[in-house]
Amino acid sequence: MPGFWFWVIAAIAFAVVEVLTLAFFAVFLTIGALGAALASLLGFNLLVQAIVLGVVGVLGIAMARPFLMQRLHVGRMALRSGADSMIGQHGVLSDPILGLSRPGHIQISGERWPAITEDASSVPAETPVVVTGLRGSTLIVRVAPSTVTPTV
Repeated sequence: MPGFWFWVIAAIAFAVVEVLTLAFFAVFLTIGALGAALASLLGFNLLVQAIVLGVVGVLGIAMARPFLMQRLHVGRMALRSGADSMIGQHGVLSDPILGLSRPGHIQISGERWPAITEDASSVPAETPVVVTGLRGSTLIVRVAPSTVTPTV
């Protein structure tokens, strides 16, 4: 019976760790510790109890966690930051684009970024553009309708 209480206390500790970290790892160790407590009640020795904890914990983390994490993120928009967040923004070229090897520059959100066109065409300065992609730290743009107000 002392093994049972050890595993129950371990399960509670793992549950507390899960609540504090929200990493979705300790929940499987909690379930494994409860399985080990059950094995203790059924009279299995400490080695079998530890194997139950290990197998349930590892299988849960390796097999169930990826599936459950994928289900938790369904419908959430991906967080974009840095240059990736520039995609879809509008601006005006401050320097002309003269081809792939001679990018122009666009001012977006107070920062100056090198820019090239999707089709490697030349675009004069002061042309409104929209950012459509990213290649390294260079923004890929296309000419935008002039009715859009640029972001400066």
